Amino acid sequence: MTIDVFLTDHQLQLREKYRDLVKREITPRVEEIDTKDVMPNDLIQKLVKPPFSLQALSIPKKFGGLEYGEVDVCIIAEEIGYSCPALIPFLEIAQLYSHVILYGGNEEQKKRFLGRLVNGDIGCYALTDEGPGSDPVAMKTMAKTTEDGFILNGKKRIITFADISDLFAIFSRREEDKSYSESICAFIIEKGTPGLNLDEQVKMMGLRGHRSFNLSLNNVKVPKENIIEKAGLRLALNVLNTTRISLAFGFIGLARHALEVAVKFASERIVRGEPIANHQAIRFPLAEIATEIDAARLLAFRAAKMDENKIKHRKETSMAKYYAGDVMIKSVDLANRVLGGYGADKNYPVEKFIRDAYSWIAAQGTNEVQKLVISRELLRHSK
Repeated sequence: MTIDVFLTDHQLQLREKYRDLVKREITPRVEEIDTKDVMPNDLIQKLVKPPFSLQALSIPKKFGGLEYGEVDVCIIAEEIGYSCPALIPFLEIAQLYSHVILYGGNEEQKKRFLGRLVNGDIGCYALTDEGPGSDPVAMKTMAKTTEDGFILNGKKRIITFADISDLFAIFSRREEDKSYSESICAFIIEKGTPGLNLDEQVKMMGLRGHRSFNLSLNNVKVPKENIIEKAGLRLALNVLNTTRISLAFGFIGLARHALEVAVKFASERIVRGEPIANHQAIRFPLAEIATEIDAARLLAFRAAKMDENKIKHRKETSMAKYYAGDVMIKSVDLANRVLGGYGADKNYPVEKFIRDAYSWIAAQGTNEVQKLVISRELLRHSK
């Protein structure tokens, strides 16, 4: 692979370990997951425990986690994205939730909330409001301060795996603060808290098995000790600035799989006595996509290494996420064209690739949002 020359022996072994785990435990379930649009509970239970331990990847060892670096997490994300894109959101919510606590929580909160993840609880991340969508500054979810805590009201949209989550990191504005950006905080809410309701499941054409829900908060009481004081809008965006890297690697995994299917089909499909791969009209597009997949992986690897070295990487992360998403779409489209009429045949995986890619690309910010971030950073530095 493109980045092998940069990886440590530990990372190369980690990739082989998770590639084998994915092949044995996840790949045989992909058709079932897509057909039934359900993520089997027994599989979820395997993912939160060793040897997968997806909930504990980024959590420091002192809280019981594995303390993997960003590159390690990205290596795992590519292997899962290659096999079952519907499970990348599960990996991502673990990262999103745990990073809110890691970046913004105090020591007591880290011990209390991260320890529960390590022991198998599931946490989710609720930033997106029903109306503002990609504009979190304009969120309308409101927290009113009371003598013993807070009361939250509002609506959240497309909250991944909210139905199986034990802990919710929910972002809200505080009523007494007039500044939109400064008023935003995160609150940790327990499953079953009165007023926290799953309104409806968002049905999607792809990523079947991945479940997203719209939430409503109706006078939800949150104790004082469950507010993440440092978790303002800046922290919410910083969390995304890290998790978008592993998401980019998930995109690359699907793009790689689509290319492999296209190459195999082109090599085996005989028309007029020769493989269609012998034709330049097939060979050159495959070469272009192979190059772009490698380029996307290198862009994402750069952002991951910058994150590990604590170098600011907002522009680099958005570049990686935008480009990887673009390459994913191009790769699944090319695979569909190479397969021709077989591309729509459910006996081949390409039609699923199309559904998954187009359902997935807007996760954690559309390509247009990424371009906005990139251009802002470019212009800010030019001044």
